[in-house]
Amino acid sequence: MSSECGDLSLLLITANVGTLFEQPDRLLSPWLKQFCSKVSREQPDFVALHCQEVGGKTFMTGMEHVQTFVDILLKSPELAEYSRMRGYLDEDYETKTEFTALGSVYFVHSRVSDAAMWDFSGSRFHPIADKEVCRLKVENLRQDPFHKKMKYPPDFFPQFPWSRKGHIVTRWRLRNRILDMVNVHLFHDASNLESVNQSPSIYVANRCKALEHTLRTIRDFDLAEAPLFIFGDFNFRLDLKSITDDHFSNTSAIQKETNGVVTSMEFVDETETPLLRLEKKAFVMKNTLSQADLMDWRKFDREFDQFQGLIEQQITFPPSYPFSEDEGVTGEYMQTRPPSWCDRILYNDVGNKVIQESHAITYGLVGMDAEMGDHKPVFLSATLPSVTASNASSPSSTNAVGNSHKVGNNTAGGHTRSAGSPDDAGIEPPAKRVDLRSTAGDSLQALPAIEGFLAGFWPLLALALIYCCTLLVLQYTADINCSTALVILIILAASVSHLLRRR
Repeated sequence: MSSECGDLSLLLITANVGTLFEQPDRLLSPWLKQFCSKVSREQPDFVALHCQEVGGKTFMTGMEHVQTFVDILLKSPELAEYSRMRGYLDEDYETKTEFTALGSVYFVHSRVSDAAMWDFSGSRFHPIADKEVCRLKVENLRQDPFHKKMKYPPDFFPQFPWSRKGHIVTRWRLRNRILDMVNVHLFHDASNLESVNQSPSIYVANRCKALEHTLRTIRDFDLAEAPLFIFGDFNFRLDLKSITDDHFSNTSAIQKETNGVVTSMEFVDETETPLLRLEKKAFVMKNTLSQADLMDWRKFDREFDQFQGLIEQQITFPPSYPFSEDEGVTGEYMQTRPPSWCDRILYNDVGNKVIQESHAITYGLVGMDAEMGDHKPVFLSATLPSVTASNASSPSSTNAVGNSHKVGNNTAGGHTRSAGSPDDAGIEPPAKRVDLRSTAGDSLQALPAIEGFLAGFWPLLALALIYCCTLLVLQYTADINCSTALVILIILAASVSHLLRRR
């Protein structure tokens, strides 16, 4: 491991980029300009860009623009000082059982000398020294050992069994820091009319199941314990039933049906003026929500409560979805879904320890005043404290995500769902925490030395055993003759000699 130490500045960005590839002529260039400008202003040591819906909904034609997306990034002057790059873009739409449309792109600044990626096949770190983009096709998907990709099983979201949802995992070593990066895309709300029926909605269980599956998969890697950052489009939605119960309790709900199926629901006042109309993909309020109203609606952002063991910085920015896709419109929301904080950056307990010791922490949106598509990218920037090689994360049998969690309170500006904190790389572990597996391993390692010490006494022990056995025979069989005693002595000696040879 390199001896390089020093603070490590990070810029983590998650972005659902589907609209970019559906309207590339209008959106691709301004989106990339905003991203590159953000990197240029921050100048972090490490940039992690997690994209979802690469290629857009019309991915069969949208994938044609992925190469343009990559080329602009590679040739951007704002990224010229980033001498190493790794990209993993899932374009394998012809294999429905594997296709996730995820894209993970990473940049390492030239001032960082120690940069390596984990080889999941060889179980070791490999230094990276160039720029490489892995286009995840069938023929090369299993050839790259530096990432783990998985699509969620179709029964996780029965309404859309072939949806493009899953995760990509990578592990990095940067300035002696080991960091796990997880790009994730969870299931969406298929219909507002279903979401409004119960609290939590039926879709929350689908997302909870998928995220727990991802965390369990990472634990099964049995990697060294390290800060884990999981960021992507979680599709967390506001509790729609609680919104209607809280804000429209004094209204009348009028349903419209077609062939026995509810197609719309209106909440009207005493003059029968619609205050809210819901359809499968319509959320139309009479009064436009102000920024203050939206932040007040954070109390309906309860889905994060379902997940224990993950922490998030306090949210102070507007919902990241669904922004208007109309040309020239930048800060307005579409009337399709309740505005929600779908795009998030979370981390585990070990990551929380590092974040608590970090400085220059910022959590917000990218391109608030620019046309960025229906999702505004969400970023987290932080400068992690330095860690020496002797205190850096090292391979062990502990897992990347703790197994024991309980609900906790906000800590250091972060919103937490866990109070249990596994040992962090570079932070002194709690005195009472004992790894029994490590203790047992140390004992086993001492066995060869003990055996070597005893080996020198085997001849004496063998003679003592023969002498004792002979005395016992002579004591309990007084009428034994010399020939018989000699035979017994030879048999005992041969037996001991055989045992010594087996040793």
